Amino acid sequence: MNLEIKPIRSLYDLKRVHDIQRQTWGYRDLMVIPYTQLVSVQHSGGTLLGAYVNGQLVGFVYGYLGMSGSSLYLFSQRMGVLPNMQSKGIGMALKLAQREQMLRQGIDLIIWTYDPLLGKNAMLNIEKLGGIVRTYVREIYGRVENPLQAGLATDRFLCEWHLLSDRVRERIHNPHQPPAPRDWLDREDYRLVNYANWASELPRPIAADLELDDPVLLVQVPSNIQTIKRRDLAIARGWSATTRQIFESYFQQGYVITGFASEKKLNTPNVYRLEKISIASTVDFSSWISGIEDDEANNTTTSIQ
Repeated sequence: MNLEIKPIRSLYDLKRVHDIQRQTWGYRDLMVIPYTQLVSVQHSGGTLLGAYVNGQLVGFVYGYLGMSGSSLYLFSQRMGVLPNMQSKGIGMALKLAQREQMLRQGIDLIIWTYDPLLGKNAMLNIEKLGGIVRTYVREIYGRVENPLQAGLATDRFLCEWHLLSDRVRERIHNPHQPPAPRDWLDREDYRLVNYANWASELPRPIAADLELDDPVLLVQVPSNIQTIKRRDLAIARGWSATTRQIFESYFQQGYVITGFASEKKLNTPNVYRLEKISIASTVDFSSWISGIEDDEANNTTTSIQ
């Protein structure tokens, strides 16, 4: 595979980004970022990088500058790779190129959001890139109808990628073998926050302890929330509500997500590792926490009552 990462310049490829968004997430036009907006970001300090395989655009990453106080950072709004080209290292290559561009511009922090229950994203963001998470955002987009998210809350983790940290340098220069869930679950010094019925046809959340204070804690999440959602939306919503409560509670207590272990079988868990540590940051993300007010959802609720 001949892979090249470079800025997207041509009108044809800018419009091709529309197709990649639709194919990757099933987005309707309302959720597709238009090329008229994409084209301006490259002239304003942001990133619009394309992944080209044998000369054909198969993926992209798009981000724009943000500011907190006097500190600049990049908000990486969207990254997409065509479904038939995923799991080939293209997403990793796009993020590393994005990192290089930001460092050339003197910016050492990139942030983005992702669904806490999507294991493929968590593995890339936390384990491979060395990102951390300590902010949980409720309903960042309100109610949406794209196939991957319809029926569930649009809750997100805010991932911080501190580009010059020892953690990030180590992960990108010395790739390690990602941990398996049992590597952590079998350790006596790592306590579980939550429990689930993994023996049932579809794993169901059972209970969670929100009063632990160990240095390291583990949170179990399902390995394939999309399969659960397709077969039983109520169970999927139960996982969303339970994990929201867990992560909001422990983030408020000073815990930070520093690890993720993945399992591909439906009836075995993926596992997040939380550590009670202090990591300095020049950016205040507190305004993110409440998400947006969904007037349409509120009006619907009122009419039903």
